[in-house]
Amino acid sequence: MSILIQNILVLLIFAGAAVFLFKKFFGKRKITATSKKTVQSMKSSGSCSNSGCGCH
Repeated sequence: MSILIQNILVLLIFAGAAVFLFKKFFGKRKITATSKKTVQSMKSSGSCSNSGCGCH
């Protein structure tokens, strides 16, 4: 009986990891209007490339 429970737990953990990786790499990314404005204003002012903030 314990082997059956172990197999079920392994399958559940594997399925959870697969779902996590799928969402991480293939999931839609939400970009809000405020974050677009922030990135555009940083690029236009030149502070994004000069500040060394590590944002890209």
